[in-house]
Amino acid sequence: MPHLLISGGTRGIGRACAELFARQGYKVSSFSRSGKPDDAIEGVDYYACDIRDFENVASCVSKAIEKNGSVDVLISNAGISVTGLAQDMKYNDYRAVIDTNFGGLFNLANAVIPDMVSKKRGVILAVSSMWGQTGASCESLYSASKGAVDSYIKALAKELGPSGIRVNAVSPGATETDMMKCFGEDDRRAICEDTPVGRLGEPDEIAETLFFLQSDKASFITGQIIGVNGGYLI
Repeated sequence: MPHLLISGGTRGIGRACAELFARQGYKVSSFSRSGKPDDAIEGVDYYACDIRDFENVASCVSKAIEKNGSVDVLISNAGISVTGLAQDMKYNDYRAVIDTNFGGLFNLANAVIPDMVSKKRGVILAVSSMWGQTGASCESLYSASKGAVDSYIKALAKELGPSGIRVNAVSPGATETDMMKCFGEDDRRAICEDTPVGRLGEPDEIAETLFFLQSDKASFITGQIIGVNGGYLI
């Protein structure tokens, strides 16, 4: 059975991915700071891991590989956002957002790439955001971190393609996750009105796109930032 390693696999998009891949018979290793949740998914192995910590990630990846074998698919999904005016952002806000959203991807990729290269196969995927492509007012740090994710994904695709490794990102629009809880009903309504399909996305829709991208059906797709945003960015 193939092995999926995912960060942030306990909530939202990450949980939807863990459930989907587990149903499809994948061995699933989920990294999160909280470890195993009360509503754990059957067949998923949970690891308490701080993806901002390079050494901690390397250790957790080693444990996951020891349990479930080489990582066939990596999904870097864990992310945070800090909202507010750019001038009000503090250094700690900067470190938290960048170290989680981009640093987490770097740490995870760094830990799995050597084995993937040696085996001449593997898929690396990231959950980015449409704000990494266009920028969002009052989410400057989040936008910048996701822009870094997008550039890193494209660079890795060029570097790792000759080794048989495909690298892509999914760039969701506004999706029904915990990140949307900071928006009031008026803001949510406005976002829906600006989205051609007239609604927010669902975590399952993002998960299905990620599942496609790791499959053989996407064997000629690499270095792409796939928008799943209901037409918000056209």
